[in-house]
Amino acid sequence: MKDKLKPAEMMPGSFGLPFIGQTIGILAKQELFYWQQYQQYGNIFKISLPEAIGFGKCACLIGPEANQLVLKDAADKLSSRLGNRSLEPIVSKDLVLLQDGVEHRASRKLILPIFHHQAIASYFDTIQAVATATVTDWGKQGTINLEAEMRKLTLSIAVRTFLGSNKTEEIDRVSQWYVTLFNSLNGMVKWDNPLTFYGRGQAARRKIAEYIRQIIKDRIELDDIEKSKDVIGFLMSIVDEDGNKFTETQIINQAIGFLFAAHETTSSLMNWLMFELGNRPEWRQQLRTELQQVTGNEALKLQHLRQLPQMSNVLKEGERLYPPVHALSRAVVEDIEYAGYTIPAGWYAIIFPSMTHRMPEIYKDPESFDPDRFAPPREEDKKYPYSLIGFGGGAHSCIGVEFANMEMKIILSTLLQKYDWTVTPTLAEIAPVRKPFSMQKKLTATFVSIDLLY
Repeated sequence: MKDKLKPAEMMPGSFGLPFIGQTIGILAKQELFYWQQYQQYGNIFKISLPEAIGFGKCACLIGPEANQLVLKDAADKLSSRLGNRSLEPIVSKDLVLLQDGVEHRASRKLILPIFHHQAIASYFDTIQAVATATVTDWGKQGTINLEAEMRKLTLSIAVRTFLGSNKTEEIDRVSQWYVTLFNSLNGMVKWDNPLTFYGRGQAARRKIAEYIRQIIKDRIELDDIEKSKDVIGFLMSIVDEDGNKFTETQIINQAIGFLFAAHETTSSLMNWLMFELGNRPEWRQQLRTELQQVTGNEALKLQHLRQLPQMSNVLKEGERLYPPVHALSRAVVEDIEYAGYTIPAGWYAIIFPSMTHRMPEIYKDPESFDPDRFAPPREEDKKYPYSLIGFGGGAHSCIGVEFANMEMKIILSTLLQKYDWTVTPTLAEIAPVRKPFSMQKKLTATFVSIDLLY
């Protein structure tokens, strides 16, 4: 069998232009570029990206089998750290996502209690308070830019629950620094200078780091570590089997990484959930009815969130159609085999949740919004392993997925209890959505109080 394997260079596709590869097409078309390659070449194709931005020759693999190979079966031959080097200037290599092997398993074991359901439960009141205040403000505004306002909301929740900040001016300041840092991902020139995206991002990162450093210092001086129920408090309290604690730098890097992961994924997914529901009054009413049946006349409580199967399926359908992460990249450190090809060390293996999630072999009528596909007896996501991977899978699955789902249910429940809404552009104007991360900037939502409708 070995002699029948073809070299990866023989995959369909193109390496593009010398030195820059397919960079121009990707910058111009974003996610649409990969969709077009998929339509032209099928479930496996090659591309090339410049080494300067942390890549090289890439094998693009699509489908549940490819996902299982990259996320599980060949995971020990692949490197998440090397495959996500472009994120290092933001989150640093201390983040669990950017670790491999023994180091990754040890760090994940230490950090897991932060996102245990008991710890997450302690964040409920904070998230609910922020969501209620923010959603009420949206109603007063009437019409909002959905992407901008949702980002503010999820950032505010992240800063409060992760850093323990309660002062509005501090939250606003940290949020502004974070947006500058996140936008620096678009910078092609990695020059730490105020004239570049990258340089401005690094300056913002230093400000966030100093802010967190002061929080740590204050808690040590006040002997307030054990009382702190936010993520910083947990990180400061963690002790490994040998009695070692995280260093100050590690705590800062983990906190910045959590801000990045928790905010950006939730914000994007919520934008598109509101878009889909804003175009589907029947689903808004179904969710509102389910919520009323569960809560009765009571205020929303943590235990209510576990009794909302329709809402859970709506979140899954949002994850399927608009996965928080469009692609997952790994560097190949030891040759792997797939679909008759040898993908050699030095290449990159990239899988695409967004395309897997719209394969008609897995999901019936995959372009349609149909949360019932996840309910018994259909349960289409269980047909094949690794067919729903919006939050990753395997050893590197998203450690904060339970936190994200709780946050989204609280936001969505608060919206449904207070308002009805519509979103423009409409479904008819932009579906099917192939460039969600840029198109979400165009979304606006208009709210009407429930009291005026019933």
